[in-house]
Amino acid sequence: MNLLAIFRPSLEKQIERAHKRVKESHGDPSPRINAARKLREIGTPEAIRALLDRFTITASPSRQDETEKEEVLSWLVEFGPRAVGPIRQFLLTQRELYWPLRALKQILPESEWAAQTNEILRSHCEKPPSSSEPTAQIIRFLEGTTSAELSQTIKLFLQDPDDDVCIAAVDYLLHRPEEESREAVLRCYLESEDRPRVRNFILELFAEKGWTVRGFRPRIEETLPPGYLLTRDGTIKKVGRA
Repeated sequence: MNLLAIFRPSLEKQIERAHKRVKESHGDPSPRINAARKLREIGTPEAIRALLDRFTITASPSRQDETEKEEVLSWLVEFGPRAVGPIRQFLLTQRELYWPLRALKQILPESEWAAQTNEILRSHCEKPPSSSEPTAQIIRFLEGTTSAELSQTIKLFLQDPDDDVCIAAVDYLLHRPEEESREAVLRCYLESEDRPRVRNFILELFAEKGWTVRGFRPRIEETLPPGYLLTRDGTIKKVGRA
């Protein structure tokens, strides 16, 4: 038996120690950087999940923080499919999602990326996180990603009680084809009488895109605030106030 092995920390202990150091935001960055490299070297799902927690802190100076996070991002992409499980677990439990989402999008083919994010959003519907910010982050990050299933899931968030989540859902849907999203967004508008941010956001984008309120005209017309009017063809127009 190798006597050195007797005194060498177990893999679990190595990951635990590196995990603690990778989340140290103050002081000399060397221990944090070395800990991240150690986790990369170990490369097990547990180590990758620990490495992802580098994204939960902000180090100083900001340029150093950005450099380290870019490096960790590149490692995750190098891991490829091996990193998908740990990233998914992170996205389901944490709030700082920008970097892991970037990694997942680079690892997966477009269709699988859409399917994975759809599943995560579905889990947010069934079991909302304690903070609404992760849900809003994911929806905002999905700009340009399309699938029929994803659109249906995002429509569920038009009823979310948090304005930021609802607005993110509206923004996503108003970048989809008009006939696919128009009615759902107009219903959201009518149901948001006590949510001026949501209503104003919808009116702004409808006016910008020239979408019609066909089928909803009387109800929309009676709720329009000053500064908006309906044209003869049923589009919303923004006008100057007297």
